[in-house]
Amino acid sequence: MSAQSPPPRPPLRQTAEPERDDVVGGSAADPLGEEALPGAAAAASRVYRSTVSQHGTGTLVSSGSVATMNLYGRQAAERVLAGPLPEDQLRRLRQVFREPADYGEHREQLRAGRLLVLHGPPGTGRACTALSLLDGLTGGRVSRLDPRTDLDGLDDDQISDGHGYTLEPSATGLPDETGLDRLRELLGRKEAYAVLLAAPEPGDLLSHGGRYHRAHTPAAQTAVLDGHLRLELRDFGPELYERARTTALDPDVLEARGLDELRPAEAAQYARLLARHTRDELTHDELLAGCRRFAENQAAEWFAGGVRSETPERLRDAAYRIAVAVLDGASLSAVVEAAEVLAWELTVTVDPEATPGRPLFSDGVDARLVSARAVAELGTEEVGTEEVPVRTVRFGGEALAPAVLGHLWQHRHNARGPVLRWLAGLCEDDRPQVWVRAAVAAGQLCRLDLSHTVHELVQPMAQAEQVRRRVFAATVLDVAVRSPEAGGAVRALVAFWSRHPDRHLRWTAGAVLGRGRAADTVRETLDLLGGIGVREDGRLRADAAVQVAHFAGARPESRTLRRIRAWLSDGRRPQQDLGLQSTVFLAAVPVSELWNQHEDLEGHGDWPLMLALAAVRPALAPELAGLLWTALRTPRSYEAAIETLSGWLRGSAGRPWADRLERFLPLLVHSHDDRDRLLAVIGELAEDPDRPLNEQQVRRLRGAVRGAGAP
Repeated sequence: MSAQSPPPRPPLRQTAEPERDDVVGGSAADPLGEEALPGAAAAASRVYRSTVSQHGTGTLVSSGSVATMNLYGRQAAERVLAGPLPEDQLRRLRQVFREPADYGEHREQLRAGRLLVLHGPPGTGRACTALSLLDGLTGGRVSRLDPRTDLDGLDDDQISDGHGYTLEPSATGLPDETGLDRLRELLGRKEAYAVLLAAPEPGDLLSHGGRYHRAHTPAAQTAVLDGHLRLELRDFGPELYERARTTALDPDVLEARGLDELRPAEAAQYARLLARHTRDELTHDELLAGCRRFAENQAAEWFAGGVRSETPERLRDAAYRIAVAVLDGASLSAVVEAAEVLAWELTVTVDPEATPGRPLFSDGVDARLVSARAVAELGTEEVGTEEVPVRTVRFGGEALAPAVLGHLWQHRHNARGPVLRWLAGLCEDDRPQVWVRAAVAAGQLCRLDLSHTVHELVQPMAQAEQVRRRVFAATVLDVAVRSPEAGGAVRALVAFWSRHPDRHLRWTAGAVLGRGRAADTVRETLDLLGGIGVREDGRLRADAAVQVAHFAGARPESRTLRRIRAWLSDGRRPQQDLGLQSTVFLAAVPVSELWNQHEDLEGHGDWPLMLALAAVRPALAPELAGLLWTALRTPRSYEAAIETLSGWLRGSAGRPWADRLERFLPLLVHSHDDRDRLLAVIGELAEDPDRPLNEQQVRRLRGAVRGAGAP
């Protein structure tokens, strides 16, 4: 007998050949085993781990942080009314303005043609560029026209000689090409200039083409920030400027800012925050709080606008932003399709009699992504067990997704219904990159309003017949339980469901418990899983047992193994079978399928969980081997245990866990019968006519077994 091996334990007895349904098996190890593509469980758990790590546990906008909104660039002190531009603002503009890449081309076109229509999203510096262009050509004689100005009605008396005018039309809109020709002629007679500002039409970057129209490209944020910092700290020494520059790159500050690239208006606000902090007018915590408002303000601006923002085009823009928030990091095709489905939900909610369709050629995906501050980049997506290249989509900053979800749930109550229906619909998508991300987003919403989201979404899905819907509900609760505000309520709910008469609710509770966070202690988790597994003569035995295995991967502690041993030693049949089934799944489940794998198991890929635990917790190896030895010596679990062990032997060739298997096999030998059984299995696999073990592998495995001590 090996010196490290536990004393042999008697196999569990059975008085008669069991019914087939009573045999301990391994087919339920993958609750998503009926999915159409292979590797569904591993893919789903991998998407879950990566998505949760991106969101983190503290990035969600809490209920208190969005109580008031402070939209950058809209403070009363910064407003410029119609009329001549005040001298102090023109002077400030000259000090801080940084030319964008296409500034020279715009200037030459304006100089030659007198009129320029500059297209770009609000907040990207269009107005500053327009004012700077006009300032340079008119020597400071710059005016802003009232947005309600009717350009078609202008005459010579309303244009001053040699002046420059900027205008963003509101209700009247831009004139057509003929109207722009008339305006250019009028400006020419007065030797004046005009720059009109326009936002692109929804979904179309090229909605306005022609001689006068040009797209605006924002200046680099570093240049804009530098200009504003120098101005804010002009009365102080260079030391403060350098300190502010250093603070701007501080990882904590960048994380709080949550945006990859700042628009010019945001860069100006960022510079003010940094300058105030450098002048000791803001504490470090106040600086971080101010930085967090950038994403909150952007979300508030996106969903502001009243009734005029609820046209089909604007609703489609809103749908794209929400879709990116939910599916952040998924493939472009998945995000676009989900956005169009949500656009339909939003439209019929606004107008129940509507029969909305989709634009075909008049809508551009790239423009929608620009309006959502989203970035498309090359990535990969798994189809079955293989990776293929795809274009993926993410927000340009980690703070935008939680800000969008937080704003919707806190300030747009009527949007909850269509969004929840849409999230439930995403669960029907076979791709883990879609339904798992939707579940994680729903978990974030639970953290904001647990009662509403559980009642409207989670509980109906937890009671569904379809397994994936129950896994979806379990995923939602596992995300929500991490919240300090909602965690206690979620744990109480899971405990209640684990004892509920509805077996689907018990199943869902077990799926949450297996992830390791839904109970305060290891003992409580195993008590609840044990209750689920033995109730109704073990109706959910296999489902509870696989969650015991998952829990062991999330919390690799000896207490879990001792509980399995206690079940095996129990005189009651349901408890024994739960212990046997848990042992088989502990050996059968690969690490890649764990939803919340312990950090020590990181990098163990497709290792069998039992071998991985023996590798990262060597002290547990004898206990693990003792459990498997019992399953191998017990008739009703022998077939499943030997099948799992055969899978190890067959699949170990060339795997990083081959050495660990060779060290583990001797722990299963306590007698000559044990040795003979293992050698017989190796011999059968070596002679398999379809998939024989290679000779070197056979020699190593036989050597490991023959070298084991036995009485």
